[in-house]
Amino acid sequence: ASPKPVLTVRLESETMEQQTKLSETLELMAIEDPSLLVEETESATLLSGLGELHIEVTLDRLYRDHRIEVRVGSPSVAYREGLTERIQTNGLLNYDRTIGNTRMQAAVELILEPTNAPSDAGTACLMLAEPTVTIGPQAREFLGISDDMLEEGDGDKLEDFELAQALILGCQGALRRGPMGSYPMANLNCHVVNVSAEGGLTALEAMPGALRAGAAHAVTYTLSNEKDKSCSLLEPAMSVEVSCPGELVGTVMTDLTGRRGNVGEVLMGDGANAANSKALIRGEVPLVEILGYANGLRSLTGGEGAFTAEYKGHMPCDNPTASLQRR
Repeated sequence: ASPKPVLTVRLESETMEQQTKLSETLELMAIEDPSLLVEETESATLLSGLGELHIEVTLDRLYRDHRIEVRVGSPSVAYREGLTERIQTNGLLNYDRTIGNTRMQAAVELILEPTNAPSDAGTACLMLAEPTVTIGPQAREFLGISDDMLEEGDGDKLEDFELAQALILGCQGALRRGPMGSYPMANLNCHVVNVSAEGGLTALEAMPGALRAGAAHAVTYTLSNEKDKSCSLLEPAMSVEVSCPGELVGTVMTDLTGRRGNVGEVLMGDGANAANSKALIRGEVPLVEILGYANGLRSLTGGEGAFTAEYKGHMPCDNPTASLQRR
């Protein structure tokens, strides 16, 4: 599977004709390169890719190969939210609302736990995974779904049952907006332990929407209550290689550290003239900190520095408050 895009820019064309051509061309480019994501809105096209260079190369191809000029908006980084520990409802959490003349009531008990898996040994970076939703035996029993119905072969899938689908969709919908900055949740499992309703199974069968709303309420309420202690902001991190004159290694490393980067390796030239030869600095830096880095590096090195950056994974943000304020 292709990595998920981590950077998005807004593209606008001068005319409707150009906008149509832009959309059609990007659609073809996204087929060639599945790591590109193209979304259409009423007023613009959103282009997402694996980093600033990936976006720049795509925009260059648009102009060079197709003569399409666009206005490009400021880039936005694809943050996610995750869990640092297991959290759960305190037993069945009741949802009871009256909308118009209709009462919607259901109670849901669930557990949310992280499923973090490092992208590589020795790094805090995680490869993103969509949240999963599972339904435990007690909840399945209340919903009238026996194990025999779910056996392999001719057995039905859990999603084939209307109430189970309502439960899953409710949880998934709530997990699309985290409690810290309304970013999608990632790398966690939502396990539904139990469900109940005052009118029993019959009441839920008559109104599956009540169970969906109850599940969404249980997820949102639990995350909101635990966000300060158990939730984390995940930001895309880039593996970078910076080439610069040996005499400027200290200056470049200080700049990277100021960008919340971690320097992992420095390779200097050999011999007595090491300070006058090129050096290579390797490390990890949050993507948001190296937007526009090419210009900054040129200024630091008098035009003699160059760098490459590759998406490494998402990592817990060490200063989520400041990052959320920069959105």
